[in-house]
Amino acid sequence: MEDVDYVLIAPQPVAVPGKIEVIEFFYYGCESCARLEPQLQNWLQTISPDISFRRVPALRRTAWVALTRVYFALEQLGEIDRLHTHVYRAVHDDGLNLGNSSELFAWAQRVGVDRGKLEQLVDSAMVRAQVQRARDATVAYGITATPSFVVDGKYMTSGGMAGSVDALLPIVDGLVDKARAAGSKK
Repeated sequence: MEDVDYVLIAPQPVAVPGKIEVIEFFYYGCESCARLEPQLQNWLQTISPDISFRRVPALRRTAWVALTRVYFALEQLGEIDRLHTHVYRAVHDDGLNLGNSSELFAWAQRVGVDRGKLEQLVDSAMVRAQVQRARDATVAYGITATPSFVVDGKYMTSGGMAGSVDALLPIVDGLVDKARAAGSKK
């Protein structure tokens, strides 16, 4: 229900025209995001071809910059698909502070990431630019909590709105259906 389970936001452009875009705004330090991750991985196995999914690290606080850099550095290394869930485990299950360079680089070596390349990327101009774009997106989409999802550039929901992490993906499915119905009326 609008204004309960989701809100309408100022329409934002979608990355892949002709598809229903679903964006997950997350933060590696967010316990709810970590709890959602296994459900999200299962959900991603079931999405239809008309859906385009992407992740954007939410950047609501300066303290979140370090883990946002980790995401983009791993993405640049082509390791995000393999290690996204592992970052959550390292932070939440193993108690590692991957925002700390020495802990990050030691962890990276243990999971088979080239430490030298990671060191170069984590503070590179390219990653800094991606961090700024994530910050800009967090503001543009009006993200105030994690995890949050934006569907079709106009519907936003979050774990807080849903009432629980378990209720979140069914709401996202409903918003995808809503976007599909709206698209067929155009």
